[in-house]
Amino acid sequence: MSLAQKRAELETVKARASAIIEQYPAGGMPADKQTELGELKQRGFALAAEIKSERQVEEDKRDLNSLDDFLNRPEYRVPHGVGDGETDTHKALRTGGWEVKGGLIYAPTSLNKMQPMYPADVLIGDIPPDLTDEEKTFYRTSRRAFQPDYGDAYKSFLRLCGKMHDASMAWTMLKPEQQKALSEGTDSSGGFLVPPDAQAEMLVRVPQKAAVRGAGARVQPTGRDVLTWPLVQPASSTAGGLAAGGGSVFSSGFIGSWAGETPVFNDTDAAFGRFDVAVKKIRVATKLANDFIADAMVNPLTFLAQNGSDNMALVEDQGFLTGDGSALQPLGILSTPGIGTTTIEGTTANTVSNTTANAGSAPLIIDLEYSLPSQYIPGAKWMTRRAVEGHIRKLVDASGRFIWPGVLGSGFAMPAKEIDGYPVANSEFIPNDGTDLNKVLLFGDFGYYIIAQRAQITSTILRERFADTDQTGIILWERVGGAVWNIDAFRIGIM
Repeated sequence: MSLAQKRAELETVKARASAIIEQYPAGGMPADKQTELGELKQRGFALAAEIKSERQVEEDKRDLNSLDDFLNRPEYRVPHGVGDGETDTHKALRTGGWEVKGGLIYAPTSLNKMQPMYPADVLIGDIPPDLTDEEKTFYRTSRRAFQPDYGDAYKSFLRLCGKMHDASMAWTMLKPEQQKALSEGTDSSGGFLVPPDAQAEMLVRVPQKAAVRGAGARVQPTGRDVLTWPLVQPASSTAGGLAAGGGSVFSSGFIGSWAGETPVFNDTDAAFGRFDVAVKKIRVATKLANDFIADAMVNPLTFLAQNGSDNMALVEDQGFLTGDGSALQPLGILSTPGIGTTTIEGTTANTVSNTTANAGSAPLIIDLEYSLPSQYIPGAKWMTRRAVEGHIRKLVDASGRFIWPGVLGSGFAMPAKEIDGYPVANSEFIPNDGTDLNKVLLFGDFGYYIIAQRAQITSTILRERFADTDQTGIILWERVGGAVWNIDAFRIGIM
């Protein structure tokens, strides 16, 4: 069935469902009509999902074409004149379409969005002498990757890996100046730095598939291994005034109060604290056909930017939601101690459910929503597994009508993706219901999850391992971390 036919059927389904609802505006809908309405809704949901999926495929094709065009257009190549000893890095960045504002350096991308990449001092000015050796390496390699010969050397090495039998042979085929450029762009773990324009294309695409970033998590570029961030410590349960009952009275590190000529702090003031967001390492791998890599008419960086960002997004969400905070993983929201929880188990054990005779999970989800303090409501969103969202959509009132149908009004144009007026995001890394104590529903302002982004994506080439399949393996390494800034900005629904 073509896209046009699906849209036409969706309109027919919508019209029939609306007619049934309008026929019984005061309730009392016969059982056969309820059954028909339910079948129409299910068909409408299915059609809407299919239409959305086909639209996404077309958007992905357009996105890939624009990305390939972007990376091959001379006016958007990495700006020249960035590096040690350069006296006008600002001008070089601006000429290349980059921006410097708010202490951060932003890269232009094919999505027409400026992507924050580096703290300004990473590329501008002398390298601070008080940095660790690893931090100095980060500064030097980042600046080296902006030189015009680096990107050419990287692409030449990638293509040669597709022609030779192993990466070592490809290395020997490079010109001496290309070997020197790549050596100077090698990070502390031995990976070649991906050219910064391709890095920007990867990072700008991650929020398209990453639920936590897409929900509004705060991304802070850093040049260090640990991002130290100020926070407000929750008030005690016995604190007076606005802090009665405990919790965060204020939503940021700036604390306000009415003051006299000589204001003083007292024991009811919110306390200041700090927390560290450790930068971890994400590893994503792919295999490319050697004919594809060696083809002079294609840009392999286009594929890396598109496919690499998709996989980075998935790994990020796994860590940002359920990471255990170990040496290898960030501390995810669902793993963060102290976040308030509400049981939302319904009429069927360990599931989101109810019946016309028993409200079950419905009022419990409302309790969860209203347990979030008011200062976090303007930016609040739901996040859950898609299957759990489906169970929430099936919750009914006493007349058997869906409480939160996944449509706009009574139509089927597209899923509304809202529950009780708040946006809904899905992630398959949130546990499913059906198991006791599973954390299945998250509600809050995701701007209070801090992502520490170190813009230095590097690559490792694996040629020998896939010689029998005539492929080259490429591993991309991303440096990123995350942690909850304020636990009072989130609430969790559990079984």
